[in-house]
Amino acid sequence: MPTQLKPGAMGSPLDGTTPTAFADSMAAAIEAELNKLLQAEGLPQLPVNDNSRETRDRRRLFVAIARGVVRHLEQQRESIKVQRTDGTQVSPTFAIYGKDW
Repeated sequence: MPTQLKPGAMGSPLDGTTPTAFADSMAAAIEAELNKLLQAEGLPQLPVNDNSRETRDRRRLFVAIARGVVRHLEQQRESIKVQRTDGTQVSPTFAIYGKDW
């Protein structure tokens, strides 16, 4: 079975810390990269271990971006070709984690 892509989800607003639905997802990776860019510019980093309204507002955008990327990859899988060592090509298979969106 292929590795599952986890675009991410918001989880409950009642969670006190980062919701499991968001943790270890593509959206969380986007958030981490934003913090790296902010740090590289000497700017304050964004909080990541809370579930405040401000954090949820920001994460909503990251979840939407990640879901759009995963959906696009899934819909365009025939246009993506993986070349095997024997020279043959195949289209990838995507397994989407928690695909209830």
